[in-house]
Amino acid sequence: MMLETLGQEKAAKAIEDSVKFITANKLKSLAAGKMGFSTSQVGDMVAQKVADM
Repeated sequence: MMLETLGQEKAAKAIEDSVKFITANKLKSLAAGKMGFSTSQVGDMVAQKVADM
């Protein structure tokens, strides 16, 4: 990720961990059109998870 390249390892890990959590615990499927959420909703969930860390 770009953040790692810029020396922001902690921020990169927070985003990566948040994406892993959301994909494992919130989405019905990773198939296009079957996640149960829009792309923007998933982005908002990831952003909220990062903010809550």
